[in-house]
Amino acid sequence: MLYAAAPPKQLIVIDPGHGGFDIGAQVQTLKEKALALKTATLVKEYLHKKGYRVILTRSRDVFISLKKRTTIANDTKSKLFVSIHFNSFRGQKPHGIEIYYYNKGSKWRQNASKKLAQLVLNGMITATGAHSRGVKQGNFHVIRETQMPAILIEGGFMTNPGEHAKLRSQAYLDKMALSIANGIDKYLKS
Repeated sequence: MLYAAAPPKQLIVIDPGHGGFDIGAQVQTLKEKALALKTATLVKEYLHKKGYRVILTRSRDVFISLKKRTTIANDTKSKLFVSIHFNSFRGQKPHGIEIYYYNKGSKWRQNASKKLAQLVLNGMITATGAHSRGVKQGNFHVIRETQMPAILIEGGFMTNPGEHAKLRSQAYLDKMALSIANGIDKYLKS
């Protein structure tokens, strides 16, 4: 009896924003680069459990150029690219999660990126109870220069006292990471 080979596992690139000398936002002792890496590592673990292959653009506290991040995604021909960031603002009021996609170029990629963004956002809002700031169009290098569906997540405002406290909680980051992995899984299975 002949068995069909199992289909190859789909590859996803997760991009923890910032790193090395590029701290990103910092509020008190909380640094965006560390928060992004911690969240991305958790997302990777959850995606592995679901049977996906995952590459992180960085797995430790090092600086990686924006060009290098997109080259990693494009050269590996990954199915999706997901960049993880956290917001900050001059005031303490703004709060919530927003996700960006690039709305130019191929219609297929625009629509696929927007759909991925919406599925991930819906899951994150349901899991965390955070305020939804919606899916938005953005012209960030990492979502513009990648060739596959790509999104950039802003997982909450480090400058909002309530969100700042939540972002310090391992349980909250865990919920957030699982919801991102579930959104990716839902997208790839749709």
